Amino acid sequence: MEIVDRYGLSLALIEPHELAAEPWAAAAGRTADSGVGPGAGVDVDVDVVRMERPPAELWDELAGRGFLRKPATVTWVAELGSGEEEFLARLDTKARQDVRRARRRAQAAGLREVVEEPVSKRTLEAFLALYEERVAQMRFGVPFALGYRDAVLHGPEKFCGVFAYAGDELAGGCLVLELPERDAAVVRFSAVSAQWRRHSLARALYFSAMRVARAKGYTRVTLGNEPNLLGHLTQPGLFHFKTGMGFAAVPSQDFGDPDGHDEADLVLSLRTLGDPTLILAYAGPGAAPEYPLAARLVSDSPVPTAPYRAPFLASVTRSAPRCGRRTGA
Repeated sequence: MEIVDRYGLSLALIEPHELAAEPWAAAAGRTADSGVGPGAGVDVDVDVVRMERPPAELWDELAGRGFLRKPATVTWVAELGSGEEEFLARLDTKARQDVRRARRRAQAAGLREVVEEPVSKRTLEAFLALYEERVAQMRFGVPFALGYRDAVLHGPEKFCGVFAYAGDELAGGCLVLELPERDAAVVRFSAVSAQWRRHSLARALYFSAMRVARAKGYTRVTLGNEPNLLGHLTQPGLFHFKTGMGFAAVPSQDFGDPDGHDEADLVLSLRTLGDPTLILAYAGPGAAPEYPLAARLVSDSPVPTAPYRAPFLASVTRSAPRCGRRTGA
């Protein structure tokens, strides 16, 4: 077993032959061997035990020990349909109202929408500054978009951008990656200023990006790949936002991700994770093929499961972490 620090999360990585011995049970006080983050090289308690690419012959045993088998990353996908009104018609009443309200606010404030293809260096630097500012406010925020500066400006992938300006000031925007081989456009990164986040500008920008993708002839849009542990780098609130926008989660390997794979997680503690933490695990034997995933909430106390229901999920259940909440190490 190796204990690593993944952006502040203490993770015990185990091999299949170690499962029966449960070495994590004696891991308290061990030192993180590697990784990046504030906990590296100091005594840690294990937050999550993980087996990557678990063999099929261990699936039942993993489940019996409390592990959740899941895709390591999920891709959020939606069919664009023939037009915007058709897309909006699929959403529930509140979601449609939220989108239309966000657009009305942007129009009433005189925001100016600009589509750039290619994205200029000046615009990209303004967007990345806004993006970095927003990520810095997150507990475990990682500014992944900064590593895409050269790709956006010079390729080989093809990016375009949708931006909203209040006068000359950037209020928000999103970078869109085109994937013609998958007949899809990816809203890869987005950022909105604090003021306009309160007015749900992100919803309006996402729908503008979808309009651009539809005009280019794409039939699908995605919100990119996301680590399947909502409560760490991302929070369960994003689940509500994305499902409310008409997106469904699928294992990223099912959407052509060459790095996509399965893993099994056992949540020991919510010391670092949010409460609740959400995992989209495989629904298990007997699940209908069209509903391969199920929502699994991990929380220290009972939480309502109804807000986490979605048309693409087989079920929603809640369980407690195996070791409960601990104070910081």
